Amino acid sequence: MTGVRIGILGPLEVRDGTGRPVEISGPRLRALLVRLALEPGRPVSAARLLDDLWDDDPPGGNALQALVSRLRAATGRDVIGHGPAGYRLALDPSAVDAVAFERAVAAARALPDP
Repeated sequence: MTGVRIGILGPLEVRDGTGRPVEISGPRLRALLVRLALEPGRPVSAARLLDDLWDDDPPGGNALQALVSRLRAATGRDVIGHGPAGYRLALDPSAVDAVAFERAVAAARALPDP
């Protein structure tokens, strides 16, 4: 699913390449997406995700992999990448509204005063 856009400023909102809403159901699944969207393109280790999503009581087995699988099913397989360093949101960072906002603010600050 290319062209995915993620909104984390306010309620979580995900839209596919055509602008249609994508449902991300369940608080932990939503938390996983938000956690990855906070650092788009950068890997987040499995240990960090387990700690962030389950606090001090990480689950046994493959709970994280199952959660990632559900997220990939909802957003498209290519949206969530995985490598030796961990999982990452494999989108252009500007696909996340918070990043686009930060970039717009930085650009505005760089303009000369009128």
